[in-house]
Order: sequence, then C-alpha cells, then structure tokens
Amino acid sequence: MDPVANPYSPGAGLRPRELAGRDHEIAEFDVIRERAARGLASRSVMLFGLRGVGKTVLLGELADRARADGWIVGKVEATTEASHPFRAQVAQTLNRALRDVTGSWDVKGRVRRAFSIFKSFSLRTDPSGGYAIGIEVDPEAGRADTGALDVDLTDLAIGLADAAVEFGVGVALFVDEMQDLTDPELAAVCQACHEVGQRDAPFYVVGAGLPSLPRVLAEARSYAERLFDYRSIGALQASDAEAALVRPAREVGVDYEDGAADMIVARSAGYPYFLQEFGKAAWDYAPGPTVITRKDASIGVDVGTRNLDHGFFKSRWERATPTERAYMRAMAEDGNEPSSSGEVARRLGKTNAGVGPTRAGLIFKGLAYAPEHGFVAFTVPGMADFIRRQPVE
Repeated sequence: MDPVANPYSPGAGLRPRELAGRDHEIAEFDVIRERAARGLASRSVMLFGLRGVGKTVLLGELADRARADGWIVGKVEATTEASHPFRAQVAQTLNRALRDVTGSWDVKGRVRRAFSIFKSFSLRTDPSGGYAIGIEVDPEAGRADTGALDVDLTDLAIGLADAAVEFGVGVALFVDEMQDLTDPELAAVCQACHEVGQRDAPFYVVGAGLPSLPRVLAEARSYAERLFDYRSIGALQASDAEAALVRPAREVGVDYEDGAADMIVARSAGYPYFLQEFGKAAWDYAPGPTVITRKDASIGVDVGTRNLDHGFFKSRWERATPTERAYMRAMAEDGNEPSSSGEVARRLGKTNAGVGPTRAGLIFKGLAYAPEHGFVAFTVPGMADFIRRQPVE
C-alpha cells in the first residue's frame, strides 16, 4: 500500500481519522456549551482512564468545539517538573486565549474588568509583564493578586466568566495529566469550580488523567466527588473499534478481507492506540492495492507489537530502576488485574513497609496507580504481557 496514503496515525495525542466510541462524551460537552449559551450552569468534567485510551485526543476535540463557539479556551498539560508551575501555565494559555478574542470583543465594562483581573493574576505570576495581552489596562488591586493560587484562580475564573456571559459563551480550562498537579493546585481548581458553580458562572475545567484522578481530587477537597461529572474512558466496544479501523481505510478505497479486521480488533483489546499501531503496520506491509488480507492483518499485529515493545512500553520500562522493575515483575503475575500490595511484597520476600518507597516511586513516575487502598495496578494496558516478554535481569 502507498505509505503516504496510510490513514492510521499512532502517536501521543494524534487525532485518528475516525474518532469512534466517544459520541456520548462529545454530546455531553455539547450540552454544557448549549446550556451556557442560555445562562444555565453545569458541572465541570473529569475524564479518567489508562494510557492509550484516547483521553488526550478527546480533550483536544472538546477544546476545538469550544473554540469554534467563540469560548475563551485554555489548555495545559500538568507536570511534576518545578520549572513548569501550574499557575504559569494557566497564565500563558489564557494570555493566548484572550489575545484571540480581543479583535471580536468590545473591551469595556465587564470585559475590561476581566482583562484587568487577568493582568493582576499575570503580574503576580510574572512581575516582568511577560503575559501582556495587547490592550492597555491597569491591574485591578485586590483581585487575583494575593499569590495564593486558590484565591487568585477563583478571582480570575469569576472575572473571565462574567465577561463571557455578555457574549453567550463560556470559559474552559482543559488540563491533561491532571493527576500530576500538587495537592494545593488540585485544591485551587476545586475551589474555583465550587465558587463559580454557586454563581452559575460559565467557567469549566475539563480534566483528563489516570484512573487515580477521582481519588486525588477527593483527597484535595472532600466535596470534589460532588463537584465534577466523572467519566471513565476505557477500551472501545468491538463495533466502535472496528469502525475506527475500517472506516478510514474505506475513505481511501481500501477494504478488509473477512476476518482481517476482527483479528486486529481482538488483538488490540479495543485500545485506540493499539488499533492505530496495528492498522498502520498492516497497511504498510499489505501489497494491496485495495484489500488488506488476514495475512496482512497478522503481520500488522506482529510488527505493531514489536513497535509497541520498542517504543510505547520500552520507554516506560527504562524509566524504572532495577528495584522498580522487580516490583513490576511481581505485579505482572496478576496480568492486567490490580495486584494486592501485600501479595507483591510477599512475592519479593519483603514487608509492605519495605517495598513502600518502590511502590511510591512507580506511582510518582506514572507507571502504576492505586485503584483502591491496598492495591496497585499498571497505568498502561498490556504492560504485564510486555514484562513477561522481557529477559530477567
């Protein structure tokens, strides 16, 4: 097949040609936008799931829809790196968003006040004035300038939402890898959403993160379980997985032989990233010109698995220390199911306390998460199978 015409695009956050199986989440966000246009409030949204299920892609799709409606839209990726604090990321992304609307919004009244509040927030973030929005306004004293993120983010959210109301739109801050925010940053997000919700103001946070996200939010603020609309993003149903695989090929005149697509869908277990990897490999190795056979599909799965081993899995495996790898090997005995922390310690011949730092290190690196108290699980689907394919060190 012509590699230039290959309709599959495996990669971090790359949007597939066919965004299958996410209609419900997209429709729910459409409702939020439509309610905002009518002055009706909704809860912010938290998307959570394993890596490779398409959370980042879905986040991007929702952000694009909000921008198309004229919303103020910011998008950041949380990180544990001290060089990229959340406050600075928020200031930077909203700086760009406000620059985008300056040409269409009449900067007076509540709009000018919102810009003044943002200037207060940005100057407290960067006193050099690096987040200028191209309009001369004075910072509003006493608003968003305390240096306390929970207070300042709340002031900023209220100010921007008040301005957005005048144009029948809203403000949305999209936060990827949200579980990597610190407890004070998570608490600030919760407080801002809580305050604007009480005012029926159209400010929303749409977060995406690992399955631990609901827990870490609840630990940051006890009322977080009632504050957000939580949506578990998992593997695709077989019919949606087949659509994600078959429809892009048909758009360029290529079909799958009976049983070929089923083979790839089954081996992918419905994970969107794996579908893209296997589909791309099958396309590249198929002689064509218009059919992908079962043999092509089989080769695609084998080659795609090797590609995953050398990239998707290996990059994570190599981030772990030898001690952490030994811990993951013990976890892999349970396959893709969560492991009892006590049982993993027993397999390693140690106590729970003795392996606690190792477990904490894996969670910090995003290689594992705690689905519930006393258990640990891989953040990456298929990681156990990969580990079993690796030689013992």
